[in-house]
Amino acid sequence: MSGPVIRCEQLGKRFCRSLSAGLRYDLTDGLRRAFRREPPAGLRPDEFWALREISFAAGPGECLGIIGPNGAGKSTLLKLINGEYRPDRGRLERGGAVTSLIRLGSGLQPLLSGRENIQIRCAELGFNTVETADLLPRIAAFSGLDATALDRPVKRYSDGMYARLEFSIATCAPMDLLLIDEVLAVGDIAFQGRCLHRLEELKRAGTTILFVSHSEMNVRAIADRCLLLFDGEMLALGETDALFRRYYEATGFLDRALEPMGLAPAMPEDFTGAAHLTALALADGADARARTGESLRLRLDYQCTAPVDETSLVLQFWSPTGLLLAVHDTALQGEPLRLAARGEALLELPCLPLAAGRYRLAGGFRTAGRWLGYRAELLQLSVTQARQSAPEGLVMIPGRLSLRS
Repeated sequence: MSGPVIRCEQLGKRFCRSLSAGLRYDLTDGLRRAFRREPPAGLRPDEFWALREISFAAGPGECLGIIGPNGAGKSTLLKLINGEYRPDRGRLERGGAVTSLIRLGSGLQPLLSGRENIQIRCAELGFNTVETADLLPRIAAFSGLDATALDRPVKRYSDGMYARLEFSIATCAPMDLLLIDEVLAVGDIAFQGRCLHRLEELKRAGTTILFVSHSEMNVRAIADRCLLLFDGEMLALGETDALFRRYYEATGFLDRALEPMGLAPAMPEDFTGAAHLTALALADGADARARTGESLRLRLDYQCTAPVDETSLVLQFWSPTGLLLAVHDTALQGEPLRLAARGEALLELPCLPLAAGRYRLAGGFRTAGRWLGYRAELLQLSVTQARQSAPEGLVMIPGRLSLRS
């Protein structure tokens, strides 16, 4: 197959927190589609985005690792690709036959024996009786199940036996696209090693693999590239080593080493003094998302107990675990701010230097090193990587280069 086997462009999926509202929305959306009308593009009451603006492509023989914390949207993405969910936004193109290992034991019949399950699943995969008879001993040998276990009902299997048999059946022959979601987590080390070797064989045969796992060892062993998800958003796409560093930075795992060095100052406590910020949002009213290297426009509201003649605005960017990563201080502009009793302002950062990750914006007004008021959580900002760039470091430094002969 030439070209990508799987391509996602601005893919989005929303869910509803309320069962009754969700059923009502499903009914109205179905009626809209029946009359060739599209459902609403935005969120309705009780809805939230489980995935949004996910874009990537993977070609034959490539393995894409999908990493991120629990609740990031990894399983939802695989279920969209597998056809279990309908995308609410964007475009999904998928070519060829798909085999999925998303739910443990979902492809096996619990009342039937392991041998009977092999025969049924092979028939579903398109193998005739002769081919199934030839594959059965190879599947049994790879799974490590003896004749006694194969003739026992599958409902008597342990989770590890379930996973071993299901993986052995699903990967007994090359396919166009293979979806794997944490199936190897229940296997022992020896079986995981055999599975990784089998996946390498499938890659050489041209199978495209989407591999979800919390095991860094397994992802590094098999993935050619990685996709990093956080809260349903694609933070970065790129080389495996760089993406794991970005993952650890985004979760604060690497921040712990900085604390003994005095590089992690404590965040001040909230208080409303002579002047404080009451609100902070993107100027265009959009969701709190930005992209590395692009401009960021923020609208802020403030309130003072009395007019303030000289002060400066200090806006801080904190990591999720409390590491201060960047600061914008208007005092560097040289002119102090004069505040009325109440007002609003527009702050424009022409080039956001922060790398992909999640950031908490905090701050307030400060005079002569003393806070007039402080808010510890003004905005949660999600920053995604710059277009056509690889994720590197904590900060991207803008500059201008002039070549001279």
